[in-house]
Amino acid sequence: MDAAMVGSADAGRASGGGDAELVGRADECGRLDELLAAAVEGRGGALVLRGTAGVGKTALLDRCAARAGGMRVLRATGVPFEAELPFSALFELARPVLDLLDELPAQQADALRAAFALGGGPGSVNRLAAYVATLSLLTTAAERGPVLCLVDDAHWIDHASTEALLFTARRLLADRVAIVFAARPAAGFDAPGLPELPVSGLGQDAAVRLAMRSGLDRRVAAELAAATEGNPLALIELPATLTEGQRRGRSPLDHPLALAERIEATFLAQARGLPTEAWRALIVCALSEAGDLVLLERVLKAEGLHLGALDPAVDAGLIRVERQEVTFRHPLVRAAVHSLVGPGQRRSVHLAIAAALAVDPDAVDRRAWHLAAAATGPDEEVAALLVGSAERAQRRGGVVAGARAYERSARLTPDPDTRALRMIRAAIAWTNAGASGRAVALHEEALTLTKRVDLRCTARGALTHVALQHGDTAAADEAYLAEAEEYARTDPLDAGRMVSGAVNRCWARLDIAGMVSVCGRAVELLSGPSGPKWPKGPIRLATAQVLAGQPGGVALAREWMAASAERVDGSAAELAEVFYWIEDYDTARSLLEPEIRQARAAGDLYLLAYALPRMAGLECRTGRLRSAYRAGAEGALIGEQVGLPVVWADALVALATVEALLGEEAEALSHLESARGIVPAGYQDLEAKIRYAAAMTSVVAGRWTEAVTDLEWIEAVLRRGGVAEPSWLPVRSELAEAYAHLSRPDLAAGLVRELPADAARVTTRAAVARVRGMIAPERELDEVFAAALAVADPVVVPLERARTLLCHGQRLRRAKRRRDARDRLTGALALFENLGAQGWAQRCRTEISATGRQAPSRDDRAAGRLTAQERQIALHVAEGLTNREIATRIFLSPKTVEYHLGNVYRKLNLRSRPDLIRYLSRPPAPAAD
Repeated sequence: MDAAMVGSADAGRASGGGDAELVGRADECGRLDELLAAAVEGRGGALVLRGTAGVGKTALLDRCAARAGGMRVLRATGVPFEAELPFSALFELARPVLDLLDELPAQQADALRAAFALGGGPGSVNRLAAYVATLSLLTTAAERGPVLCLVDDAHWIDHASTEALLFTARRLLADRVAIVFAARPAAGFDAPGLPELPVSGLGQDAAVRLAMRSGLDRRVAAELAAATEGNPLALIELPATLTEGQRRGRSPLDHPLALAERIEATFLAQARGLPTEAWRALIVCALSEAGDLVLLERVLKAEGLHLGALDPAVDAGLIRVERQEVTFRHPLVRAAVHSLVGPGQRRSVHLAIAAALAVDPDAVDRRAWHLAAAATGPDEEVAALLVGSAERAQRRGGVVAGARAYERSARLTPDPDTRALRMIRAAIAWTNAGASGRAVALHEEALTLTKRVDLRCTARGALTHVALQHGDTAAADEAYLAEAEEYARTDPLDAGRMVSGAVNRCWARLDIAGMVSVCGRAVELLSGPSGPKWPKGPIRLATAQVLAGQPGGVALAREWMAASAERVDGSAAELAEVFYWIEDYDTARSLLEPEIRQARAAGDLYLLAYALPRMAGLECRTGRLRSAYRAGAEGALIGEQVGLPVVWADALVALATVEALLGEEAEALSHLESARGIVPAGYQDLEAKIRYAAAMTSVVAGRWTEAVTDLEWIEAVLRRGGVAEPSWLPVRSELAEAYAHLSRPDLAAGLVRELPADAARVTTRAAVARVRGMIAPERELDEVFAAALAVADPVVVPLERARTLLCHGQRLRRAKRRRDARDRLTGALALFENLGAQGWAQRCRTEISATGRQAPSRDDRAAGRLTAQERQIALHVAEGLTNREIATRIFLSPKTVEYHLGNVYRKLNLRSRPDLIRYLSRPPAPAAD
């Protein structure tokens, strides 16, 4: 039992409080009782207990378990050594409910089976899939009865388990699940977004009573309580270190007490007082980390000992044996024993543990780490075992565990080239784990180890990618390209990939000429007798050529459609973006949709984070704003999990753009502020997108002067960068319309003349025709707008048609033709409402009111009161997904989806799922043309 539990309970008995309560912990106990009661009632939540060693966190967890009547209690405790084993703590916690795996969606069940190495799962698992499965498993268990999860020493649990449990804890709302973490203040368990409860020392009265139970004089107990700040562990252990004179108050206490050192010294004194065999056996327990009695018996036998050698340590209260496991009285006991073990003895015990683990096929990773701990120098055999451990960790979604194993393997590898290769793999794994600083250091170290061109290309390219993702737009400089050219003499393919990586620098700076040059050279290096061997090379060249306005770009893009569709690496998504710039929306969709489906099936977070914002952009261009919102919201959610600043910022901007078009200005500006906070300096492409989204909030609201300020800035940047493709961001058409509204027809006409007029570009043609209507003489008004409406097909570009009807109605009203104006404005209103574009719909209502009539209402304004999560769930319902499928898609539990769906029905005055599907799937209303 935790010493803090003993001390607090004893203090409770001394004051007549009874064993069930902890003296001095009324506030903490009340907070925990509220959490448990809420979970029982179906309002899930989580709490982090944060305090120093020995302050009583475990006591509070034990009290939770004792008070959890009717709740299923799941527990796990962090162990330092198991931090290298992915999902080990989660497995300990979830083991009692693993029989429910078959009730989870198949992909989630397979993800957890793979994470726990239970067999039957896929060859690899994406970490996010395992996180979602954790949420599903615990909430499925809660359907049978409320669940309480207690995680002690959370600062020591493995990274994968930490992420999975925090992911779950942040999403508890309508489920009967409570999670309580206990952790120290030190780094190792950051829990942003979760409420925390600081656990400090006992109050003075309770602390004094606890200290007096060790026979101290009251004045000495009061002095000790003050000196230890009421730390229960210290109040129990330190009295044994005092002289009789100090205990009776005849001699002063030593100051300062050096609390941790004194407590550790107390434990060491007890441990060193054990018989020799018991001390040696205690060392085995400390170094083995796991307390399985069967394993310990094998290790002790290898050391010439027997299990009974531990009896004196049990009698001394240093360890305890429960449920066939050995646990230390307190982590500081283990730390104290560790501190006195010499290197020779440490190596001998680690080798004995590794030998004992050899008979257990499930312990291969633990065995590898014990052998690594015993290694005194380079050892290829052990290094190879750690490579296997790293590969298994990555297949199970343990990115941090995989990175650590690769790095330790590299340190033990004798051959310099092999060491460099393993170091590069470690660096890539650390990048995927979000530890870019560590990744950079390892890549740089790998470059000092090897002359192999393929390895140097990989390391240099990865270094540059990491640097660009974190804002160093100078990373792919001339020296980088010169180095690639040097490598091209012996390995042109890898050199070509390296050169191609420099395109991101050009993108960030909107340097289109540089982009064309870099991509052209990359394709030259990648091309063999049968053409380029890597599709992304020519796809990026096609992208650059289209942006530069070069005629060959579109043909090159079409040439690589088939090759990109055969891969699931982002090639199709990159190519799709080119096609929606040139307004070939069907082709763009045919590339994007399959890649997103395959990325979902593979659990590829990075590809989804890239592809979903592109899908949101495509849906915006075609006026499918609800679908755009669905893709944008999911992309932003996944972008946050990926954690790379550029990827996440790009996803946030895509979502903000959709929100701007929907008229959700506050949400759009909030997401743009978040994007600005994380996007690295120097990324002009993202700054242009941010300003464009901000400009669209002004366009929708009719704040034309504000819109012009942002749009003119973007236009100037695009011209300087050489962006000739007008639909990369449709700035010129929006700016032309803003000029028209501000009565600056010459500027509007000048921009319109620069826009392409080919028949295939239906969106651009519709925008151009609308602007011409805005600046046409009054006598030509009907004729010009009739032509504009003929271009704006209500099926292909419904948003453009609605905007054209609005502009026509505005001009008619200003021409005093109120009845005609109402016809056009009413048609625009119907279209905007069907599209969900409430900002524009409100402008229509204002214009209709100005004609002297009240605007017709279909009570769609209630949709504007939905929260972002409610809107997302409603849109997924309209897509035909079940609650469980929606929960999987947006990382919630089915109960939470059901809770939000109930709010949707109430706010929209609907009664059922079919009502909601009909409501959100209505065909466009007929417009008066």
